[in-house]
Amino acid sequence: MTRTESGRVRFPAAERREQILAVAADAFAVAGFHGTSIAEVAAKVGVSQPGLLHHFPSKDALILALLQQRDLQDEQALAAEFAGVDASTREWLVAHCRRNETQPGLVRLFTVQSAESLDPAHPAHEFFRERNRRVRAHIVRLIERDQETGRLPASLDPADTAAELVSLMNGLQLQWLRDPSVDMCGIFETSMRRLEKH
Repeated sequence: MTRTESGRVRFPAAERREQILAVAADAFAVAGFHGTSIAEVAAKVGVSQPGLLHHFPSKDALILALLQQRDLQDEQALAAEFAGVDASTREWLVAHCRRNETQPGLVRLFTVQSAESLDPAHPAHEFFRERNRRVRAHIVRLIERDQETGRLPASLDPADTAAELVSLMNGLQLQWLRDPSVDMCGIFETSMRRLEKH
C-alpha cells in the first residue's frame, strides 16, 4: 500500500480487486444489478470510476467476476473439507448449507441475482443457467453413487431428485433470508434423512 501525491491510498492490484469485489457484493445484494452503478461502487471503494474500470472494464464484467469468485471459493472450501472422504449426498449438501449460513450477504447476492437473471438480457443469464445445470449434474452423480452403495433407495430418479433438492435449498435460503430464525440447514438435513429412509 502506498500513497499518491494527492494523498490517495494506492493498493496492490490484487488487493484493490478484492476490495472492489467486496464492496460490489454488498451493493448488488441490496440494490440488485440494475439498481447499482459503477460510480456508486467506485465512490464506496474510494477510487475514480476510470480507476475501477481499470480492474473491471464494465459493470457486466464486475458482476460476473463476483459470481464466479464466490462459486470458486465454495468449490475449493468443500473440496478441502471432503478431501479423501467419500461424502454422501446429504453430507455434501448440508456442508454447503452450513457454509452458506456463515455468509448471508453472499447468499442474498446470489438470490437477488438469480431472480434478476431470469431476464435473458441480464449479463449473468447464461452464468446462472450453466451453473444450475452444473450443480444438478453434480448432485445426480452423488445420488447415483449413494444408490450404488445403498445409502439412497434405487427407486429414486436421480435427475428429478436433484432438481427437487436444489429447489428445496433455494426455497429454504429465501425463507432464511427473510427470517434468520428459520433453521434452513436443520430442515434440509431432516428432508435428506427422509429420502435415505424412503
